[in-house]
Amino acid sequence: MHHTPHAAAVDHYWRIAVMILIVDGAVVRPCRPKNEIIAFSIQDDRSRMNPTANTSGDEINPYVWATVDDDDLAIFDRHLKDFVPPAAFDAHAHLWRVADLGTPTPVLAAAGPAEVTRAVYDERVSSWMPERCPTGGLFFPFPTRDLNVDGANEFLATQMKADPNSRGLMIVTPQQDAAAVERQVVADGFVGFKVYHLFAARQDTLFAPTEEFIPEWAWEIADQRELVIMLHMVLPRALAEPANQIYIRQHCERFPGARLILAHAARGFCGRHTVEGIESLRGLDNVFFDTSAVCEPEAFEAILKTFGPTRLFFGADFCVTEMRSRCVNLADGFLWLDEIRPDYSRSRFSRPTLLGIESLLALKQACTNQHLTDGDVEEVFCFGARRLLGLPLSRTLPDVQAVYREAKQIIPGGTQLLSKRPEMFAPEQWPAYYREARGCEVIDIEGRRFIDMSLSGILACLLGFSDPDVNAAVIRRVSLGSMATLQTTDEVELAKLLLDIHPWADQARFTRAGGETMAVAVRIARAFTGREKVAICGYHGWHDWYLAANLAAPGEDEQIDQLTGHLLPGLEPRGVPSGLAGTALTFRYNQLDELDAIIAEHGPELAAVVMEPTRHTDPAPGFLEGVRERCDRIGARLIFDEISIGWRLCLGGAHRQFGVNPDMAVFAKALGNGFPIGAVIGTREIMQAAQTSFISSTFWTEGIGPAAALACVRKLVSLDVPAHLAKIGTLVVEGWESLGRKHKLPVTLPGRAEAAVLAFDHPDAAALTTLMTAQMLKRGFLAGGAFNATLAHEPRHVTAYLAALDEVFAELAVALAADDIATRIGGPVKHSGFARLT
Repeated sequence: MHHTPHAAAVDHYWRIAVMILIVDGAVVRPCRPKNEIIAFSIQDDRSRMNPTANTSGDEINPYVWATVDDDDLAIFDRHLKDFVPPAAFDAHAHLWRVADLGTPTPVLAAAGPAEVTRAVYDERVSSWMPERCPTGGLFFPFPTRDLNVDGANEFLATQMKADPNSRGLMIVTPQQDAAAVERQVVADGFVGFKVYHLFAARQDTLFAPTEEFIPEWAWEIADQRELVIMLHMVLPRALAEPANQIYIRQHCERFPGARLILAHAARGFCGRHTVEGIESLRGLDNVFFDTSAVCEPEAFEAILKTFGPTRLFFGADFCVTEMRSRCVNLADGFLWLDEIRPDYSRSRFSRPTLLGIESLLALKQACTNQHLTDGDVEEVFCFGARRLLGLPLSRTLPDVQAVYREAKQIIPGGTQLLSKRPEMFAPEQWPAYYREARGCEVIDIEGRRFIDMSLSGILACLLGFSDPDVNAAVIRRVSLGSMATLQTTDEVELAKLLLDIHPWADQARFTRAGGETMAVAVRIARAFTGREKVAICGYHGWHDWYLAANLAAPGEDEQIDQLTGHLLPGLEPRGVPSGLAGTALTFRYNQLDELDAIIAEHGPELAAVVMEPTRHTDPAPGFLEGVRERCDRIGARLIFDEISIGWRLCLGGAHRQFGVNPDMAVFAKALGNGFPIGAVIGTREIMQAAQTSFISSTFWTEGIGPAAALACVRKLVSLDVPAHLAKIGTLVVEGWESLGRKHKLPVTLPGRAEAAVLAFDHPDAAALTTLMTAQMLKRGFLAGGAFNATLAHEPRHVTAYLAALDEVFAELAVALAADDIATRIGGPVKHSGFARLT
């Protein structure tokens, strides 16, 4: 091979340099990539050269277990003692016997006693984490190329049997027998596997594809037994490598019972690699991360942003913690400072501390940058790993049912939204409160994880919870200021975007919630026409103009629930002025004759016909066209309420799919993907009436809502979300139908795929639904009588949901046969409409 002079010098360095860092049981040496630039990587431990041979007496030797000094303790006391909570759990630590490591013995591993036990761990870690030493951990052997695997696993098992607060991972290699490994898991109580690239059958294992050192049978066993696999991935760019992304995603989806922990923050020694690759894992339910040995905050921040604090576990990486070194980002890679043996005496300020302290400082910075609370930090240090491993938590978390019982004493009705009351699902069992929600996963305040196969934020999160693009726009606006004496131009851009999508409309006004947006639209129609009465079809919120439909008509003593059949029965109009009686007149969907009857009696008095263009049922041929024609004939304005169905069937309002344009259309819910925003769009003629009536509110001018809506609508423009919703919803509806037939249940499906409804044609339908919900909660699903698909739902979620529902439907069939549905629920039967809570 021909070398330029520079390349020759590099090649000379390559031949003589010896790297000596031990990380996770591997000696670090230089390696030369194809571009001839020196890089360093974790290699196996076969080097027989003495890494400290040329070390001067004054130079710091990082390859010994450093003596903790006053400076180390001062750093911990000043910066970390109030950050690290008591009773932490270390999710990444080694225990070993030197005799099992083979020859040559890795220098750092040999620097300690012949047997590194739990007691040794406690002694060492407590020396630099005083009063904060972890009280339990996830331990595994020290991996080397020549490891006595059986002996190392046996030693670890012995240590774990004496420590009920900790758990162990056994080393597995492709050369082992699967059946023997499974027997050992059972016999020794291992909770999973530690896999390592050193066991790949190649010389330079840093370039080994993951499949070369994780046998497929390990995934199969982990899936069947719900075990952990801890992976220290390799390849030069770690999580930024497409091969690693594909491998992890495919295996996590194929083996949903396995729990994958990506060690070292997804090998985020170069934080940019984790930042670049983390999106590839978004939505995976069974991937977790530990913090071990990473000394800069970028990788931690990327994980916290994407997966939250319940998925990131504190890990020290003992005994690497005992070195005086740290890793730093360097271009598109990383450098361990001990690789270059810096002369710290040349700096007035720098002095090395322990790597364990460096990693904690980086984690603290990440938590600070992400605005984590003390409770969030406890998730990282104390709760997340213990919860995953089925260990008791270090303290009792709030009881979600107790908190809701308290709420009902101080918040009338318990919640601010009827549709979020637990009584609407499974009283005394449905979790009222969540701490995190991403994609279609919800974590309640007890830390329990659920896949939401129910209302998806009451139709508000079409893209899934915590969509990253919408969040980014909102975080930017919050950081720049969400409220001021002026306004942001986002509302102008949002107006233009909505009007581009709806060419029939000329102007827009914005609010922050659905009910008030409908009130604005009705006010505008009344102001424009000079009329007071409205004909209504469907559900339109809580305001007086709508609930007036249930007021007793003038001259009548008894009120009639005119809104029964319009989504929610039992909506009491108490507090609505009696003078509004007769101003809201109801007709049913697809019943033009009922609208004609209203027109015959009140036509000249009608300001508007207010209706949902569709919800669960398609319009009959000519129905919407007939409504449009009648409005034009009598001079009433047509208002389409697109708050619930809008964007689900097609881009923009559902009316676009049916080819009937209103005078005004109203949007909210999904418009901001969970952030408060409402919009009224309409023709110039009618919208100008907004200036003849006082319609104004301070918080209609804050910046978060328009920023969220602009990001959300732009994403909806770029993706065919309705097609995805139809696909996912169809899978669910077909599954309901199939399981209903299988278990001979009286299942009825009155909805559409994009907003699916599951009902039972039975006198005890409410009890059946409640029992179903209660049983699905036990299986990790939020489920009820409706399913609103989102972009975050994938076929694998549907498969898991239907598998669980198959078991639950079997129990429903037994309960029906035994006529003991109510006794199986474990609590009261759900409410079916508005009811006062006592």
